[in-house]
Amino acid sequence: MRELIREKVKESNSLNEIRDAVLQVFREAKENGFTRIGYVSGVITSEGPDKIAQNIQRLEKFTDHIRDQHDFPIFSATNVFDDTLFERINAHEIPQSEWWRFWQEVLGDQENYVTDIFMTPKWEISSGARDEHQTAQKIGMNIVYIDQEIEQ
Repeated sequence: MRELIREKVKESNSLNEIRDAVLQVFREAKENGFTRIGYVSGVITSEGPDKIAQNIQRLEKFTDHIRDQHDFPIFSATNVFDDTLFERINAHEIPQSEWWRFWQEVLGDQENYVTDIFMTPKWEISSGARDEHQTAQKIGMNIVYIDQEIEQ
């Protein structure tokens, strides 16, 4: 899933283009017979700038770990955004409300492609993860709470 998403978003120049590209990957997964898609939610920026790189690695490890345990596509924010894409869309200039809307639209699209959300430990300290959780609750997504850290 990571490679498919990265390939689709690599030419995107806005959050709307990224959203559309990600939803296209989901549409294709559904056409290929997948009835479930999972999203891994967690802390990235909430612990401060000095923890971002560590939190990205942590979320990637959780995503890989969860992906190994399931037979349906699993993704996280780290599979969508890399440094190059962040720079191209001037991500640091985008207001938090636009990020929330982006993830609400990706997770709660009309087709309900994303069926499962995995909440990693400490998700509660992230305003973005809390918003993703609220979106998942609103649409009746299957919510899995992970209570243990994985080996770093």
